[in-house]
Amino acid sequence: MRCLAVGLVVLLFMGTQPHAVRAQEDPCGPGNLIWNCRFDSFTGSPPQQVPSGWSPFVVSGSLTFMQDSDTYFGPPSLRMWSSGGTFTAGILTQVGDVQPGATYVASWGWGGPNDPDTFGRKLGIDPTGGVDPSSPNVIWGPLHYGPGRILNRPGPYTPTNPNLDVAAVAQAPTITVFVWVEHPRSTGDNLIFVDQVGLRLDPNAAPPAPTAAPPTATSAPTATALRATAAPTATPTATATDLPTATPSPTPTDTPTPTATPTHTASPTATPSPTLTPTASPTLAARPTATPQPIYVELSRASQRQPALLLYSGFGSLTLAVLAGLLIWRLLRGR
Repeated sequence: MRCLAVGLVVLLFMGTQPHAVRAQEDPCGPGNLIWNCRFDSFTGSPPQQVPSGWSPFVVSGSLTFMQDSDTYFGPPSLRMWSSGGTFTAGILTQVGDVQPGATYVASWGWGGPNDPDTFGRKLGIDPTGGVDPSSPNVIWGPLHYGPGRILNRPGPYTPTNPNLDVAAVAQAPTITVFVWVEHPRSTGDNLIFVDQVGLRLDPNAAPPAPTAAPPTATSAPTATALRATAAPTATPTATATDLPTATPSPTPTDTPTPTATPTHTASPTATPSPTLTPTASPTLAARPTATPQPIYVELSRASQRQPALLLYSGFGSLTLAVLAGLLIWRLLRGR
């Protein structure tokens, strides 16, 4: 009975083991940021038929991209193949809405060639979002030649335990993931099947960018606040210097020119000075001393009217004298 129980436990363990390994190696699980990670749909037609959301690139040689079904994670998959030729090529996709300063990890689930020793495989990330696989900005993971179809094994990379994951710190809101396949030596009709390439945040790395941003935001308002406090202190000094220049200028120009009486009517323009009373109350106190000035102006106006009165009275007396003479002349003539 004890041996039977042990055997049942071993059978149960063996039955559940593949599912545990598969869940560990699935790059398209929770947290994945590539929407067509499983290559469920394709666009175009051979020789340029690639998963939707992905674009092909060819560095050298020639090959055919097309939809196929060979994959551990369930069809469809991408087949890259050449009959007797060599090539270096792959596919890329841009992932937006990432956080600059955060670390992202790309994983490759399935990359099964029919001649493993003639195919090199690796993953790359351009943290700036570029689409050139030859750019020096691209960060590449390990290059793997030899057996191995599941390329996301747990643990660090070794030739017998291929883990082609690659990590990079985003430097822009968009980053690019590259799937690189090189086939420098042909043994006939050579091909490789590609499936499940995902991207997620690295849970072991904390993003530094969000913590550095708030200090720069707090320092800016302090500078603006200092400028705001300096501005009002400069304005009262400017108004104080304007007040003495405004008060003497109207008085000398009005008093020496009595003939320009219309110009003195500009005195109402000095009435806006009450707007300055809160800052220059002492200067307004001296203004009432100028009140006799209108009396003087009235006297000067009266003095200017006297010649006219004399002229009118002279003409009147002359007229009366003429009328009296005519009357006397008629009386004498009637006699």
